[in-house]
Amino acid sequence: MAAYMRRRDDKIARAAHIKERTHGTSNEISFSVLDAAKYKETTQRFSLRDLLADRRDTDTQSVSRETSEHVSRETSNHRALAGSHAAESGARRRRSGVWFKRKSAKEATKRNKAIHASGYSEEDSSQTPAVAKRMSIEQEIARRKARRRKGRIAAISVVAVASLAIVSIGVWAWHCQVTEQQGYESELMDALRLVSEADETILQIDAIVDDPFAAESEGKRQDVLSSVEQTKQLLVDADGKARNVSEKLSDPSVREVANQTVISVTARQGMVTQGMQLVETSEDAEQAAKECDAAWQLVLDADAQVREAAKLAGRNEVDASKERTLEAKETFSKSLDQLKALQADYPTADVSPLIEYVEKRMEAMDLAVQSDEALAAKNKDEAIARNDAYNAAEEEAATMAAALPSDPKQLVKDAYFATWAEVIRNYAGQRAAAGTSDAVIRDYLGAQGK
Repeated sequence: MAAYMRRRDDKIARAAHIKERTHGTSNEISFSVLDAAKYKETTQRFSLRDLLADRRDTDTQSVSRETSEHVSRETSNHRALAGSHAAESGARRRRSGVWFKRKSAKEATKRNKAIHASGYSEEDSSQTPAVAKRMSIEQEIARRKARRRKGRIAAISVVAVASLAIVSIGVWAWHCQVTEQQGYESELMDALRLVSEADETILQIDAIVDDPFAAESEGKRQDVLSSVEQTKQLLVDADGKARNVSEKLSDPSVREVANQTVISVTARQGMVTQGMQLVETSEDAEQAAKECDAAWQLVLDADAQVREAAKLAGRNEVDASKERTLEAKETFSKSLDQLKALQADYPTADVSPLIEYVEKRMEAMDLAVQSDEALAAKNKDEAIARNDAYNAAEEEAATMAAALPSDPKQLVKDAYFATWAEVIRNYAGQRAAAGTSDAVIRDYLGAQGK
């Protein structure tokens, strides 16, 4: 038993050995202390966890210093008394050895625990940043992914909003353009309606120009004169609308219709200007033609009286024949006066052939009266001579009548068309231009109506 205890004491002494030239600091303790602590941990029945739980970190450091001093003291005492007092103090050493072992084991355990705790703390402190770092990297990755995801969402949202805005702007611009173009087309339709309204008067002008001496032209002429100013204004308004849209319409076909409308309106304005000249002058010509017709009607009446006088002379009714001849001369005279007045009022019409013819007939009437007077005086030779002269004058008058138109007022008409031939040609040209433009417009409107 004593030998066993000695071996134990030797192990404890070796385990508690302090390096030379130490000052009892904890960092100079040999690792054999730890081995002893491990050894005691395997042999002694105490809980290291309970020991560490019962003591604080501050106690650990103080115990560490105390343990160092105690170990040093016990070791020195052990060395001094090992040889001489081994027998006397065996029991004390055993007790002290047991206490020392227990103390050393506890101190070693606490030191080892402290070292391990500090190691764990250092490791934890060294690992904590790593863990934190790892967590931060993961969080950073997640954050960056989230940020990129949000960025993509934001970018997609921006692109979507921008695209929607662009599409909206495009649709709005297209709608505005379509609405604007529809407005221009509507304005063009208004211009065409104004042209159509103006055509009511222009068609009347056109009819008068074609036949200014027609019986119905007189009524049309009055209607034209009363509505021509309104017609001019309608054409001015139509021209303004057509010109306004001709440069703004985007559809080439519609723009062409607008251009043709401008041409058509311009042609109609020329038709109105030149047509009104023809309307006014045709009115004068028509009046002159009426006067000519009336004068010629007197000639025809006088001629009828002459024929009746000749019949009376053939029945030897000299006085009755003379009376009828004088009446005929009077009628010829009235006709001559009217023809001369017509020539003065309407100088463009040359009615001189009519005047010469009437004058020849009046000369024949004088010879017929002289023949009747010679018969009444029973101067047969004089009567025959005056009758021969009368017949010669009538023959000359008949020759002159053959050169006259069948309707003497044609002289007035011919004069009118000859005088205003240039204006009539210009009017016809404007009408042709309007007709060409109208054909393009009708084709477009017809295509639209299909």
